[in-house]
Amino acid sequence: MVIDGKERPRTIPGLTGLRGVAAVWVVLFHMAYGRSDIPIVQNGTLGVDVFFILSGFVLAYVYADKLEPPDFRGYLNFIRARVARIYPLHVFMLCFIGLAVLALPGFASRYSLFDQRFGIGAFIASLLLIQNWAYWLPTCWNTPAWSLSAEWFAYLTFPITLSLTQRWRTTSVPLLLAGVSLAAFIVLMSLKGVQDLNVTGAPGMVRMLSEFACGCLLFRATANGLRPLPRLADVGAVTLLLVSVLWSKAIFLSLPAIALVVLLTAQNEGWIARCLSIRPIVFLGEISFSLYLVHWIMLQIANWTIPTELNTSQIVLFNIALLSAIFIVSMLTYRLIEIPARAWGRSMGRKPDAIYETPVQSNAPVA
Repeated sequence: MVIDGKERPRTIPGLTGLRGVAAVWVVLFHMAYGRSDIPIVQNGTLGVDVFFILSGFVLAYVYADKLEPPDFRGYLNFIRARVARIYPLHVFMLCFIGLAVLALPGFASRYSLFDQRFGIGAFIASLLLIQNWAYWLPTCWNTPAWSLSAEWFAYLTFPITLSLTQRWRTTSVPLLLAGVSLAAFIVLMSLKGVQDLNVTGAPGMVRMLSEFACGCLLFRATANGLRPLPRLADVGAVTLLLVSVLWSKAIFLSLPAIALVVLLTAQNEGWIARCLSIRPIVFLGEISFSLYLVHWIMLQIANWTIPTELNTSQIVLFNIALLSAIFIVSMLTYRLIEIPARAWGRSMGRKPDAIYETPVQSNAPVA
């Protein structure tokens, strides 16, 4: 693909690093759920919004020239690539949680409506990745997978999204529409009296679609030759994000801030892109899908087993050990499940999703 007269780079490491930061943000949110007064940790679900916007940008980056105009064979290859990318680890974790529910007496009964949360109907919905479309409890079984269900819908309808977001040949119109897409979601939530971005189910679908479309439109503006933003934009993006996180009444401002961070990172200039391109951060991005799907059940089992009489220092040490274990297991599932699954996808005749899987998606990418 050529962008503004130049061949696009095969990889943009900063985008992978950004996904890693988002995954860690979600993990910390779940680790401290209900036990932390730190605003940045309390708003860790914004990592999901990073995933949604980033996913739209990356998939448009990789597939805009392959699926526009729509081609049935290209669409099948795209779906095959997505299945190879997300499904093996998703099924593995779903089965693992199923074994935990069966093998650990009293584990499931701690949850309200546990017979439906971990029921057969919920399992089938999760297996088909439709739990966020059609099941009354989107966070059943592996809770973070609700966003994977939402993104699965985005994958199935991706050619439509492309045709709606890639038709313009200027930079201003896609940027304006990207803002409109986010504003529409914000207005809808406000009209419903919702002052929190952490929504699932039908509102979660609107959340995903508006942010995914925003990402696709940001790519189109970039591909149309958007000039590098001024260096002060990095400071503005971080400042806006911090204000939105620290001041609860401004939480919706986090969405344009995240979109700006994605855009700045994609342009691969400025200190945000440089920081996110540091090798350890990029590695976090490479294992981020595993981090995202693995961490919840490990936290739940840990909470089930941890003695209640631990003092503060013991709790700190326990959490450090737990976080280390989550990273180790995520690295193992990345090596043993994700990488072979991608190899299988390539053997089925597709090319790797360059910047999102090099090694993003996330695709994930959470509640």
